[in-house]
Amino acid sequence: MKMAKALGWVLAVFGVWEVAAPFVLGYGYTDVAAQDVVIGVIWITFGLWIALTSKGEAAKWLGWLGVIVGVWLFFAPALLGYTALTAAFWNDLLTGFAGAVVSMWAAFNAPKDAPAAPQPQHH
Repeated sequence: MKMAKALGWVLAVFGVWEVAAPFVLGYGYTDVAAQDVVIGVIWITFGLWIALTSKGEAAKWLGWLGVIVGVWLFFAPALLGYTALTAAFWNDLLTGFAGAVVSMWAAFNAPKDAPAAPQPQHH
């Protein structure tokens, strides 16, 4: 669980970067910036949840959802047609790939939840 928690924090940091990137890299106040802010907030939420939960199954599912978000971010420049917006293109390509990898790593490292205790049988 320690590895999954650490990866959750990393994903949250990627989310913070994705929120800040449009303004740091100079493409703020565009539709692309809005998408990046939304994705950043999603990753922050998933990352913090993974880092703070004791539920392995929840961490695993949030990790896989984080992968989907990362894959979207990776392909979004081509699908939405903003490959010419160089800063946004490279940011989303690289951050999307890295976020998907970290999320997948967290999903694979999420511990299995302990099985429920058997209920006593009364005869």
